[in-house]
Amino acid sequence: MMRKGKKVCASMLTMSMIAALLGGCGSPEEGGKENGSVPSSAAAEGEQETGGGSEREVFKLTVHSSPAQGDWNDYWLIHTIEEKFNVDIQVEMISTDVWRDKLPLMFATEELPDFFLNSLDNSDIATYGSEGYLIDLNPYISQEATPNIWKAMEETPALRPALTEAGGEIFAVSGADMAEANLAQNRFYVNYQWAEQILGKQPETLDEFYEYLKGVKEQDMNGNGDAADEIPLGGFYKAPDMIHVFPPILNAFGYTRKDIEAIDGKVVYVPAEDNYKLFLDFMKKLYEEQLLDNEFFSQTQDQVNAKETNYRYGAYAFYASWVNQPEETIWRQYDIQEPLTSQYNSEKRTASVDINKCGNFSITKNCSNPEKLMEILDWCFSFDGYLAILGGFEKGTVEGQEEYGYTYEWVDDNTLDLTSDFDESKWDNKNSWSLAEVGPDYGYFPIYRNFNMQGSGDAQSYLEEGLINHYAPYYHIGWPSSVKLTAEEADELALISTDIQSYTDEMVTKMITGEVSTDEFENFRTGLQERKLDRMIEIYQDAYDRWSANQ
Repeated sequence: MMRKGKKVCASMLTMSMIAALLGGCGSPEEGGKENGSVPSSAAAEGEQETGGGSEREVFKLTVHSSPAQGDWNDYWLIHTIEEKFNVDIQVEMISTDVWRDKLPLMFATEELPDFFLNSLDNSDIATYGSEGYLIDLNPYISQEATPNIWKAMEETPALRPALTEAGGEIFAVSGADMAEANLAQNRFYVNYQWAEQILGKQPETLDEFYEYLKGVKEQDMNGNGDAADEIPLGGFYKAPDMIHVFPPILNAFGYTRKDIEAIDGKVVYVPAEDNYKLFLDFMKKLYEEQLLDNEFFSQTQDQVNAKETNYRYGAYAFYASWVNQPEETIWRQYDIQEPLTSQYNSEKRTASVDINKCGNFSITKNCSNPEKLMEILDWCFSFDGYLAILGGFEKGTVEGQEEYGYTYEWVDDNTLDLTSDFDESKWDNKNSWSLAEVGPDYGYFPIYRNFNMQGSGDAQSYLEEGLINHYAPYYHIGWPSSVKLTAEEADELALISTDIQSYTDEMVTKMITGEVSTDEFENFRTGLQERKLDRMIEIYQDAYDRWSANQ
């Protein structure tokens, strides 16, 4: 039976959205879907204001941020959180480009904020947690104190192990987005209209992909009269895995990751594998024929974004095809490219995860009231928290913008249709509006989602349908999320992996650009061994074996 429901208590939902961002204080039943049921208005009306008192407690938050984001201190979400929890959130924004340089200094000088949001990677968390800079959140997680987090851990058993360090601590809490589309670990697009003109179909093999790229270069595919301005394959080398062009091409050579991967229980470093030499040969060919953007190794994400906006790429990787492209008729030409096969690998596979951790929330030793932050964090795991973080405000609840905001309905017990209206005379798309005024990108604040999204024709639905149709049937877990390193292992790896990654970056760049011949691949592998590759693999293998023994 189809079930439908809508929130009715606008004022209470607006408050709950606040908390959505940061956490929540309601019970698991309040504002949430229980056993497939639709959230009730009675639950919303039963919510109690938290905080109280006239004096606001100040919490300092430091985040890495992209140029696309507005000022966090002006975001609707931040102000809503502040009102609901009677706090003052002071946000320091640091550009993503310089974040990795500034982070160690923050810890070295102990000039730390009260908490971080999605700004620490797994190595940071293990290292700074073991050194006492991040507090263990285990004592603050219970059915009574954090009912929404507790409920999520019960419904998704892989969540707690994925958050727990090898020593048993939880130094950062991530959400879990278990929607089928969001289990994908890469998003790679091809212009399907161009592919139809060039190949008569979507590329399926590595050879067909090459022919497609050649066609993009040789023809005026964007129809602007300049046959030389198209760039067949775009991207930038320092991109995160999610938006890197290497992994989807590596699929054709038998790998789903571009670094550490477990293959039949054996841990390997992909750049040291035999087929990686074949991959380098292929990428070098693309570079020499100017099928790969020849600024790939030098340009920034901003430069890539500009090229996407100007409709120049035939294939590229990014979070969504519509993020940098205001023209709907153009971004809808790009869809997810199914995994490629080749003579080296006949099986379609693309990287997936056993649990999709969404955002992370860590509290530093400088925080004088962790309980308050945990109250906020718990709200992130509620259904109302999900709505606020991903939807913003409910339609009709914000003065002066009554005609804008989200509405939702349950299509069935496990499928939600969430749509948003925004001022289309001012903004090109919902994402532009949200990033400027409402809240940050998906993935900063933890959320919990154990349901799918209904396609309703909007941009987000278009993305999710593409991921489900072209990626989901071929999901492969190359590295389980809950494999954990001990503090000692993390410390040792920090030294080894930094050296190995730097050397890999240098040599991969040189071999693809032709500065060093790919015939020097064996010398490259020798260089990796000299930098303790065997020890790095041994550490990862030990961690993987510990994980495997508990499955």
